[in-house]
Amino acid sequence: MVSLSWVTTGGFAILAVLCVSVFFGMRRLTSLAWLTATAVAATVQTAFLADAHEMVLSSIAVSILTPLAYICFGQSIRAALGRDEQNRWLYVAVALLTVLGIGLKLADVPFVLRTPVFQFACALALFDSLQRLMNFRERRVVENVLLAVVGCVIAIFVLRGVAYPLIFPADMAYGVLRASMLERATLLFSAVFSVLAMFLLLARIINGVIVNYRRRSECDSLTGLLNHQAFHQLGGVVSKVGGSVVFCDIDHFKTINDRFGHLAGDKALCAFADLLRASGYQAGRVGGEEFAVIVPGLSGQAAMIEADRVRKKFKDLQHAGMPPEWWISASFGIAEYGAGQTPQSAFGRADAALYQAKTAGRNRVVRSEVPAEAETEAA
Repeated sequence: MVSLSWVTTGGFAILAVLCVSVFFGMRRLTSLAWLTATAVAATVQTAFLADAHEMVLSSIAVSILTPLAYICFGQSIRAALGRDEQNRWLYVAVALLTVLGIGLKLADVPFVLRTPVFQFACALALFDSLQRLMNFRERRVVENVLLAVVGCVIAIFVLRGVAYPLIFPADMAYGVLRASMLERATLLFSAVFSVLAMFLLLARIINGVIVNYRRRSECDSLTGLLNHQAFHQLGGVVSKVGGSVVFCDIDHFKTINDRFGHLAGDKALCAFADLLRASGYQAGRVGGEEFAVIVPGLSGQAAMIEADRVRKKFKDLQHAGMPPEWWISASFGIAEYGAGQTPQSAFGRADAALYQAKTAGRNRVVRSEVPAEAETEAA
């Protein structure tokens, strides 16, 4: 009959192969590299545990590889969540507990008496992952399930470390203890939850890559706002409440590029985009220096107030690469769309209002006087 340890070894080996395959197929992400290291360490650890758990070499290997695997797992979570901080004090504590556990093994201290050191080393190593997940403010279903699974594994290690010295005789051989129902149950649940945690993290990493690719396809590479295609797709969605559309662009932008260089022009574009993003509404870069904002639920008059606030803030900015006395302005055109219409139905009128603002002298906000009901769909 195949033992649980060998089944677990096979599961971790499959995970290791899967992680390596995904690693080379998806931009060689750091999070995948750490997860692969986790799977490899877990595979070797369970192989040692299954083959000769009473041998000194096997015991030492298990004592080192198990907490090491959980440290690697924590590093994978750190990279997947985009965190830079390192819990160095925790790593030192895990290393000290590991060395102490090995010393107790070499001193022939019975397994029951030395196991708390090993169990707490593993729990502390895995606490790194728990802490990172708990501090992650954007947790969704996958992160919450992963947090629960990691918590369960930590609880198992703590249970083993506290309960074993109280339940089993101090001189009990591990071979006898391993046949007990408690040990078999904790090993089973620990293995299942550990494999599940790795699968969940792998799924989270892959999903993050997919979301990032989709975001990059929808966003302008310079400003981070929606690009032309994504903004027009958003504008094609029928609105239940109506609202307004704001078209705007930076005045005399070609002069800025010609006089101060394209780098200064790019910084001006990004500064303007930051102001639009700070408004909290969906904004897009629809042309070189042309932008647009969809303002649901606001009348044309209310949208004019918002647009004028952005106009004043942009005019008062001091731009990098330009002299202090040089200021840049922007022009705005606004049109309303009604309930049951798409924001796109107001694009043409908003663009015409922007043209009026330009021809009237720039650095102003103009509202379209054409009613929403009279406008046909604009591309």
